Amino acid sequence: MPFLLLTTHRLLLPLLAAAICISTASAQDTASPAQLLERVQQQYDRVRDYQVDISATVDMERMQVPEMNARLYFKQPDKVHIESDGFAMLPRDAVSFRPSMFDTEQYDMVIQGAETIRGIRCTKLKLLATSDTVRLQRAMLYIDTKRDIVLRMDADPGAGASAMADFTYTKVNGMYWLPKAITLEMDSPMSFRRPGVKRKSKDSAPAKAKITLSYTHYVVNKGIPDSRFKNSKTGAAK
Repeated sequence: MPFLLLTTHRLLLPLLAAAICISTASAQDTASPAQLLERVQQQYDRVRDYQVDISATVDMERMQVPEMNARLYFKQPDKVHIESDGFAMLPRDAVSFRPSMFDTEQYDMVIQGAETIRGIRCTKLKLLATSDTVRLQRAMLYIDTKRDIVLRMDADPGAGASAMADFTYTKVNGMYWLPKAITLEMDSPMSFRRPGVKRKSKDSAPAKAKITLSYTHYVVNKGIPDSRFKNSKTGAAK
């Protein structure tokens, strides 16, 4: 009888563990759009502030753009400062992406199935602005629900333009998932009016660009004074 009980326990434990896993997965899959976005926001909100070094390479039709380097400072909720003139031309929302840019009161949201990105199953969350005054009218977020982070964002910033951002992450201090690299493909992203930029042709048609951002040397949650963001072209202190 003791042997039978021991064998039964050994059989029940794996079944119990499997049931817990299935229950957790089901809870993730049945989350409402608002709950899913809130979980993602909570994951990102664990980072109160950070500084990081960024390098950017740009492959753009009809343009030759030298590699750009900068240091980015971020502080909750939306203070951003970039120490490099060239980076002022890059889309702020891509360089310092944060899901809080999507105010749940300004968007209708719906879950539109799933897609696998780099072997990771992601839930697709579609967002549609409820007012034409919202800067970003449409977006699709591809969310890794196991880590509650965004692996891809398709966006339509308006004026017929479109953009897609792919995110890869690194775990900083063993605690925080932050971008290691962002690859951004977009239409007519910037004018590149800066020294060193050469036009490849005289064709004035809208250009496409592929921008690769690499992030190194994170310093997270060490405190950044508000004075760092004053008079910043990319984000003033608030």
